[in-house]
Amino acid sequence: MPANWPEALACENVAWLPTEASGRRFARLTAPKHHALDSAVLMTFPRGTPPEEVQRVQEATRALADLGIPVPECYAATPGERWILQEDLGDVSLALARQQARPLAELYSEAVALLAQLGDRPLHSSPQPPLDARRLRKELDHFARHTMGLPEGPGAGLAADFDALVTRCTALPLVLCHRDYHSRNLMLHAGRVRVIDHQDAMLGPAPYDRVSLAYDPYVELPDAVRDRIAGGAEGTGAVAVQRLVKACGTFGEKGEGWTKYLTPAAAQARRLIKRDALGLPMLDIALQSLGFREASA
Repeated sequence: MPANWPEALACENVAWLPTEASGRRFARLTAPKHHALDSAVLMTFPRGTPPEEVQRVQEATRALADLGIPVPECYAATPGERWILQEDLGDVSLALARQQARPLAELYSEAVALLAQLGDRPLHSSPQPPLDARRLRKELDHFARHTMGLPEGPGAGLAADFDALVTRCTALPLVLCHRDYHSRNLMLHAGRVRVIDHQDAMLGPAPYDRVSLAYDPYVELPDAVRDRIAGGAEGTGAVAVQRLVKACGTFGEKGEGWTKYLTPAAAQARRLIKRDALGLPMLDIALQSLGFREASA
């Protein structure tokens, strides 16, 4: 056990887990002394995180559990010390299961079915603003700056396409969205799908979580399968394009290790622009240029 480790977290062994974009860190605690468990996962927050933020994450977890979403159980927390101790869901995500060529049809169906339980009301813990016009457009501008290399933002043509895309997305009904519902945030535990990285659940366009799952660039799936997962609700293609462009902005900002996902994300966005005749010519050209850039790298 590390030196100066809190007594409340005493255990036989601590193993820090790999992290992605989050500033939070996670560790697996073997045989925690104060809990009758084989293991638990510790979530720690960056130095300077206010206790209110830790409490907000706790509240989001409780609220989603009350809705029937299978999030990790929370065992203990000390907001002032910036940690939460929660259920250990293992290491097998939907993405890893896909790489291992497991039969996944039932798992994807289960993941889609869970979304119906979210409803259409925000949580008290939901960040503000929701996925409204301002936030959606900000995400597209982030893509222009960080992935397309346009420090002043999009030019007139690309900006017009952004505006048109946001208009399509915001014309749709709002529902509670996980906000990052993809294969790396869905764990397979005890024969069922469990949901993590759920703390920023907020209102957003109705198809948002389904398209996040369907057009996930972290996994390879046939286009026909992706389209079935996404469903045929109104605005599905437009919301998927916005989500994919947002993802490209994130990958561009993260840089090395993440840019490999730009090509599959851009390819899906371009396919959907054409499939649904969305009429976004400058955005299509911008996405096409990402493939040229990778080929010349």
